[in-house]
Amino acid sequence: MREVTIDDVEKTLSTQIDEYKEETKEEVVEEPVSEAAQYLGTKLNHKIGGYGETDKEEDRKMVSEKKLTRVGEKIAQQVEYRDGWMDVEKGLLGERAKFYPEDWEFKIRPATVEAIRNWSTIDEENPNSVDDVFNEILKSCLSIVTPNGPLPWGNIRSWDRFFFILLIREYTFIEGEKKVEFFEDCPNCENAVKFTLNSQSLMYDFPDPEVMKYFSEEDQTWMIDPNEYGVEWPESIVLYLPTLEKDANIKAWLIDRVQANKKVDQVFIKFLPWLAPKISKDLTIAQRQIREYEVKFKSWDTEMFSFMDEVVNNITIIPSSKLIETCPVCGEEVTAQITFQDGIRTLFNMASGRKKFGSK
Repeated sequence: MREVTIDDVEKTLSTQIDEYKEETKEEVVEEPVSEAAQYLGTKLNHKIGGYGETDKEEDRKMVSEKKLTRVGEKIAQQVEYRDGWMDVEKGLLGERAKFYPEDWEFKIRPATVEAIRNWSTIDEENPNSVDDVFNEILKSCLSIVTPNGPLPWGNIRSWDRFFFILLIREYTFIEGEKKVEFFEDCPNCENAVKFTLNSQSLMYDFPDPEVMKYFSEEDQTWMIDPNEYGVEWPESIVLYLPTLEKDANIKAWLIDRVQANKKVDQVFIKFLPWLAPKISKDLTIAQRQIREYEVKFKSWDTEMFSFMDEVVNNITIIPSSKLIETCPVCGEEVTAQITFQDGIRTLFNMASGRKKFGSK
């Protein structure tokens, strides 16, 4: 099996659109998880079932004595937990936190048996299969809480999907026993430098500071006046952040078009997630919505198209497909392509002490 790279994982549907079938899966009901078990790097020995007040008090004492911390959280903070859900400190997102409303909160839980079962069926040569199973992990293990009620996983920004996948993975394997590590020789001294893939090792290409002035954190939109750049246009343009929900619904629309032998304008698809505040899951409604945005897209003259192409290229956050480490021998910075030497399905393979059956 060849090594799978993160670029393989994030291939666009423009290169391959296979038949797509969405299945409704019954959610697995999990046993309650103890308070201290919700802390990374902690192994507990509570007996299965019967987690009562005495156990809770023991956990609280353990947390206090060992100064355990939640993911990205200060020890003094107190957070309510339910069914193994754990709060994610937004600071872990770094600069990307500004692309979410301030009053949104994120919670994750360990990957369920159902989600891991789906993960084991990944066809790594089919981008659609990888895409669907990634989304299944997020659907069952990620929760967004807002003052107006919960929001579905699809409201996550497109560029943060792999970040949350890795974060869920880290919580699933709380003792770090399933690290994804690989080596690259230092070009300066040829020492083998170790790289560890996790949610905090990912890097991103951000918009320039002078570009960010057009982004409204309050409205979560970009508002840009083409006339400021010498492009005559009757109004300012408003662009919306790409989300996983929009990506999934555009994908369903694309597959429907391909199956109907209808032409798809791939250049228009590049702009669609930015032009639309929302794309309906209902294909009939989605077709009408997308037709409206395509009319707007086709109204651009050559100069306006060139300007809009510059805008989208400059406001897109691009996850890097590489990691950077410092060589411990000579101090030189070393880069390595993100790879999964045993295939991406190993990300959520459960650890086991049993004898392995076969070599595959």
